[in-house]
Amino acid sequence: MEPIAPSLTEEDLTEVKKDALENLRVYLCEKIIAERHFDHLRAKKILSREDTEEISCRTSSRKRAGKLLDYLQENPKGLDTLVESIRREKTQNFLIQKITDEVLKLRNIKLEHLKDGATNNFSRSNSNESNFSEKLRASTVIYHPEGESSTAPFFSTESSLNLPVLEVGRTENPTFSSTTLPRPGDPGAPPLPPELQLEGGGTCGNSSEMFLPLRSRAVSHQ
Repeated sequence: MEPIAPSLTEEDLTEVKKDALENLRVYLCEKIIAERHFDHLRAKKILSREDTEEISCRTSSRKRAGKLLDYLQENPKGLDTLVESIRREKTQNFLIQKITDEVLKLRNIKLEHLKDGATNNFSRSNSNESNFSEKLRASTVIYHPEGESSTAPFFSTESSLNLPVLEVGRTENPTFSSTTLPRPGDPGAPPLPPELQLEGGGTCGNSSEMFLPLRSRAVSHQ
């Protein structure tokens, strides 16, 4: 993408012509005879009758030329109209060349300034776009790596599935988990409480009767 070539606006050109008159003020005040240009400047509405009278009140030709330049600087078409008047007079054409050279010089300086500004803005724009692209590429690598999800899982689905039920409450003592306690009446079993023993202090030959619910035993003894 190439930067756009700058161009001067009407406002820029007006400023250039105003600066040209200011730069050539000393030279023009020495060369211009203000009264020679009154009629043409009034015909083009650059000066009014009051303006010409104000200029004529100055005591010297130099001061009158200076006041004329003041009025010309206030009007965007003032310098162009002065050049037309000089050309009509045909006696000071060298002034036209002097004014034209100064305007062209200032115009080129203005264009170069605008060109440098446009180039700098274009370079900053390209730099910003490049930085943005690099940041975007970096964020893509960090948050969206190729072949991976954009959000890391909080747990592994493989480890959370198909878990054996026996894992819950599992003890680390294999002896305790694999040993079967003796039933009441078997060797090694603890003695029964007195209230569950049969009358006469003997053990019942039928161990299943000993484990009947209390209500059922009460009914059977009746």
